[in-house]
Amino acid sequence: MADLVPVRLPNERGTFHRDFSSVSLTAQGAQGVLCRLDENPARNAERWKKIPQIANYQDAGEAKPGATTLLEVTPAGKRAQPLLVTQNYGRGRTVLFATEGSWRWKMWLDHADKTHATFWQQMFRHLVNDAPGQVVGATPKSVLSDETRVPVRVEVRDKQFKPVTNAKVQARFLQPDGSSATMELSPVPLEEGIYGGEWTAEKPGSYVVEILAGQEAEQVGKDVLTFRREDGVAENFHTSQNKELLAKLSEQTGGRYYKPDEASKLTNEISYSEAGITTRETRDLWDMPVIFLLAMSMRASEWLLRRKWGVV
Repeated sequence: MADLVPVRLPNERGTFHRDFSSVSLTAQGAQGVLCRLDENPARNAERWKKIPQIANYQDAGEAKPGATTLLEVTPAGKRAQPLLVTQNYGRGRTVLFATEGSWRWKMWLDHADKTHATFWQQMFRHLVNDAPGQVVGATPKSVLSDETRVPVRVEVRDKQFKPVTNAKVQARFLQPDGSSATMELSPVPLEEGIYGGEWTAEKPGSYVVEILAGQEAEQVGKDVLTFRREDGVAENFHTSQNKELLAKLSEQTGGRYYKPDEASKLTNEISYSEAGITTRETRDLWDMPVIFLLAMSMRASEWLLRRKWGVV
């Protein structure tokens, strides 16, 4: 039982006390739900300050790493020590409440006061909240970015939460267009109670997966998953350089892959090619001085020759 307890119990005698001591709320207890007697934080803290003392408690020792102390008890003339401690353990939670004197919170307060009942209701809710079911399904990603393959992993357990190795597990996929498809899941080797399979999401959109697990004619349980396929978004998330792809593209297109320290070679090694996009620019003759002067020279030469020959 030592692993279940969220504290390291003291290894000594005389750890049980019968004296009136005050109970106080820790900072973690004020933020949590288990010790919330009022929705308003200020009023909740005030109610814990006025709560009746307890007259019997146990030295709980030191809280383990990862455990959370919600309430402390402060004996007269001594330092505060843990009274209510909780931790996550395995698939659930464990709580240590080092007193059985909380009944005074009912007997010493007004008969209409709900402090005692509220505390224990939240204690039970805290212990069972978020507890997994007998059938738990999972996918690696909730959003598929330019991907189509969806691995599905399902864990199946019986009423005692022991792995079920001979279950029949089906996954029914409701697709974005309203159609549905069913896939049988197979046991995963070397993992008891684990079933898996891979499905292809052919169309972009939101998918709902209903998982059913049964054993002979009896249904063990079910679970529901959701995921979404989106296309054209992968480049927004994979911003690192893909060297293999760039090198392959350059090889196939007759180019070359350059590293950053080789960039200075580009000016000497890059060659001019007439392939690609060209632009045609049209100008009038008088916008080109050389052509204009050549035309004037030809006209002047003709006039001089005609004058020499006496034509003009």
